[in-house]
Amino acid sequence: MILCSVRPLDLDVHLQSFSIPHFPSLMISMSKPAYLAILEYSPTKPVIVFVSSRKQCGLTADDIIAHCGSDENSKRFLNIEEEDLQPHLDHITDKGLVETLKYGIGYFHEALGKQDKRIVERLFKAGAIQVMIASRARFLHFLHLTRTYMRNRKLLGVCPSRVTW
Repeated sequence: MILCSVRPLDLDVHLQSFSIPHFPSLMISMSKPAYLAILEYSPTKPVIVFVSSRKQCGLTADDIIAHCGSDENSKRFLNIEEEDLQPHLDHITDKGLVETLKYGIGYFHEALGKQDKRIVERLFKAGAIQVMIASRARFLHFLHLTRTYMRNRKLLGVCPSRVTW
């Protein structure tokens, strides 16, 4: 007999559609609504924003930082003192990531080095940074893990699932 231990977590998903056919224009037009959604739905809780590519991770992070600066609180998503963050930043090789982490925004994509991934994940889990921007590949990985977990729970007959796909 296999027993499972489950701790349910609250998860809110907010979707907004756009009908702009030109991809670069679409990405630019989505950054402000994403920023406003973070402020409205999760002003103090962690947020993961999924984007289409690894290149888009850095661009979206820069756009969100710009929106923070226009609201006169550029470091609203940083929940740690800069002196405490600096030792972590010293070990990151991606210079763009270092700059975004100073504002409480990290990104996570398949091309990041292992150490960079570990540091960003650790900072996000600890609550030091509030916003994580992840590429589509990371989303698909997360979705696969979730579906596999839910399917295995159903097969084992433990903890009936309330999630439908």
